[in-house]
Amino acid sequence: MQLIKNNPYRIIGLLAGATAKEQDRQIRRLKQYLTAEQEPEGDYSFPSLGELDRTLEEVTEASSKLHLDNDKIDAALFWFWNGNPISDEVAFDALKDGDVETAYQIWDKLITETNEEGNRYWKPVTSKNYSAYHNCSLINLVKANGNLQNAIVGKLYFLQSELVHNFISTVVDETHKTTSKELQLLFLNKLNTEIEKNKTISLDKFIEILNEHDFVAKQDFLKVILQKPINQIEQKIETAKNKRKVNKANGAKAGQELFESTSNALTQLKSIISSNDIKYTSIADKVANEILQCSVDYFNDGQEKDSNVDFIGTAMKLAQLAEKIAIGSLTKDRIKDSINTLEEMKDREISRAIDFLNSVKDAYTTNERQIRAEVKKIEQTDILIKTGQRTINRSAVEDNIKNSIDWQKVNGLLIEVLSDNNLKKIKESDKTEQKKEFLELMNWLKLNSLRSTTISAIIDKYKKIPPKLPFKILSSNITNTDNKPLYTKFIRYVGLNLNVQVTENVSVTLYIKYINPNGSIRRNTETSPNGYSRTEIQNLNLNTKSINLSGWGNSDKCIYDFGENKIEIYVEDFLIHSNKFVVELAPSEKLDIELKKAEARLTEIRNTQYFKSELETVNSEMNEIQEFQLFRSSSTKQMQISEQQRKIASIQKNAKTETEKLIEQQNTIIYKIKLDIQNSEY
Repeated sequence: MQLIKNNPYRIIGLLAGATAKEQDRQIRRLKQYLTAEQEPEGDYSFPSLGELDRTLEEVTEASSKLHLDNDKIDAALFWFWNGNPISDEVAFDALKDGDVETAYQIWDKLITETNEEGNRYWKPVTSKNYSAYHNCSLINLVKANGNLQNAIVGKLYFLQSELVHNFISTVVDETHKTTSKELQLLFLNKLNTEIEKNKTISLDKFIEILNEHDFVAKQDFLKVILQKPINQIEQKIETAKNKRKVNKANGAKAGQELFESTSNALTQLKSIISSNDIKYTSIADKVANEILQCSVDYFNDGQEKDSNVDFIGTAMKLAQLAEKIAIGSLTKDRIKDSINTLEEMKDREISRAIDFLNSVKDAYTTNERQIRAEVKKIEQTDILIKTGQRTINRSAVEDNIKNSIDWQKVNGLLIEVLSDNNLKKIKESDKTEQKKEFLELMNWLKLNSLRSTTISAIIDKYKKIPPKLPFKILSSNITNTDNKPLYTKFIRYVGLNLNVQVTENVSVTLYIKYINPNGSIRRNTETSPNGYSRTEIQNLNLNTKSINLSGWGNSDKCIYDFGENKIEIYVEDFLIHSNKFVVELAPSEKLDIELKKAEARLTEIRNTQYFKSELETVNSEMNEIQEFQLFRSSSTKQMQISEQQRKIASIQKNAKTETEKLIEQQNTIIYKIKLDIQNSEY
């Protein structure tokens, strides 16, 4: 804080209020030291507050600033004063020793108290602490970790008190007259200049500090400093006006920049003076009128050029910004008229399209009614028809109805009315009911036209145009009942949570498709809209952070097919987002299937006769051995039978061993599967 570090009293090395005699003596002393190129010690320059490089020239200049009473007061407001020798001199000794914190604590204890909850309060200003208020404020202003708010408030408490006159009478001659208000204004103006120069805090913060307290000079000071933001705002208005006049196409950017660059300044003004104050209403209406003019010029430029961009929507946003700022009734009425005009212009394309399509439908319906009335009349009057000798060609009647409209002319007008640019404007319209009517009329025309190629192409083109969304999807995540994994045993209702950034308060209709792994759409024949699974209406505001789409499913079982399923979100037939989810068996379910297969395999092993072919062979051989053979003795026969029985027994043993081995292996497999099931989380 240069007001303190370069204070004339500091340069001379005296306290505020020093007499002329003390000043003369100190100046002579200083010059002697400086001439001898020595630094004087023991004075009140307090080197611990910051670097001080004194020269003869600086001492002479400082001395010249302490001749007049006004100069003395200017300097004394930002230098230390001995108003209570008992406490102040101890603090000054600490400062001379370089102990700034001890000096601060001495004065701080005299002016504040702390309650049981730890909250600090200001003590009343008395003859024992009024100089502590003054001196402690200076410490807070000059030290690195000082509390600027306490410095300002403490000094204002001091300057507001009656005891401030003791300070004045010490600093200047008793004949000098000044008031608390003048002293507060002097202090605040000098402090404000220093703050602006060094950017200590923002003007917003400075005003916020002042607005939290009452003091006699408050309104006068605030009205002085508000002139600066007013001047800044007027400069911004002039800048926007010049940009707009150079080229009307600059109107949108110039108006937006004007709004953004003046918002904080207008808020500052409103915090200083009432919004009903003539100064505020005047400057606010100037800003609003310029933003509105930017809107008007930009709209006119877009209309003249038949621009493809949404110049009406941009002009509308600017007019709405102007409406937020306007105060005066004349300005508000002008803005309101402009907004009403833009509203009408914004919807002219869809209104014109609906009117044209309705005219075609009305003409078609009228012709159909007339033709059917004529046919009915013929049926009632024609004798041959009545007697059954002749019939009406119904196919020809329907052809006549279809041909009652000049479809070639209709298609030519369709291309003109529903141009690419107009389709885009219709798609971006926020008139939900009108857009619904527009689509119904186009589909009617497609169904009834003899030449539907044109309208079909227009419908397809319209569906491919991205809608103007009032929100941006940042991310999404699939949801399941009770937030469990997507396993068939847990799946009941699958939904989607969208994390969004909303740009305006609006209601939006979302159309949702649940798509099976084979590409088919999951639908309910009774409740699902055509081509979709379901629909939801979401009311959004600027605070909306997520859209939680309710789940689709069944409360009793999983209805989803195994594999990769997908959820798609549409707005006006346009895909805006999709997310996939995989449906599969839970690990325990897979293990259950494996267990059943393993148990079936065990049964199969037990029922299988191993080495069956070998056993059949040796049994067949035994039968042959047991048959009568010529010239074979009984002993030979018996020996052959015994040998064959040993073969049979060996094979039977091998079969049993194989069965037991396979059973043991399969039991091990079954045991492991059961153990995995038991340890499975899901």
